Amino acid sequence: MSHAGSLGGKTILVTGAAGLGVGRGIVDAVLESGGRVVSVDVSAEAARHLASAHPQILSLVGDISIEEDVDRIFNEAHGQAGPIHGLVNNAGIGLNKPFYEVSGSEFDRVHGVDVRGTWLMCKDFSVRAMAESRGGAIVNISSVHAAATAPGYAVYAGAKAAVHGMTRGIAVDLGPHGIRCNAVGPGYVHAPQNVELIRSFTDEPEKWISEHINNFQLLNHVVEARDCGDTVAFLLSDAARSITGQTLLVDAGLTVALYNNSFTRRKS
Repeated sequence: MSHAGSLGGKTILVTGAAGLGVGRGIVDAVLESGGRVVSVDVSAEAARHLASAHPQILSLVGDISIEEDVDRIFNEAHGQAGPIHGLVNNAGIGLNKPFYEVSGSEFDRVHGVDVRGTWLMCKDFSVRAMAESRGGAIVNISSVHAAATAPGYAVYAGAKAAVHGMTRGIAVDLGPHGIRCNAVGPGYVHAPQNVELIRSFTDEPEKWISEHINNFQLLNHVVEARDCGDTVAFLLSDAARSITGQTLLVDAGLTVALYNNSFTRRKS
């Protein structure tokens, strides 16, 4: 769990925070750590719902792939919440389709949000932080797909691999200004809505989830959104003041093993 008070006095802007899943886990972890949250989401309806559930959150609407929206978002955030001390680039678009079937517009949308949007948000945040000489911390949400992927995820994996590389480069550029930049790469994070997504490639989604957790993860428990949120809160905090340019995978060991558990574990 996040350490109470570790983000006390800090305002954290989180993109893609109004939906369910990893974004909500990040919001909960930041709030429990004493931080203030500025939420940004492309959906006005989701933003209203979040503001209703958490009145203490400043909930803004905007498309991070559009430069004018990004500038407006930071102006509104600063005007209503004051200086932004940390940025979490959680907003992203997934795509499961063989790369040779992906249209140009689909490719542009995935990379427009996952790569261009991340770059635009990091750029605006950093320029303002450097101008005020106040340092800060950035956490980009990547994915295990950046290093090892599955059929149909070539375009998405490419976008997340770009986030990995950009995270390292941003850390190099911003280090002299006291601004840190790291990434968190979730594995399979369970959420109720995932069942229908999994049903697109198997008739038994519940069985797939169970086999994934017990046969392919080294730690045989469900990875929850809050697990990712707690990792993000740590990287935003001063406890991580000497960590930059790194990617932490929150995947219960999914990407570490050479073989699945049924192949390597002795039967009792």
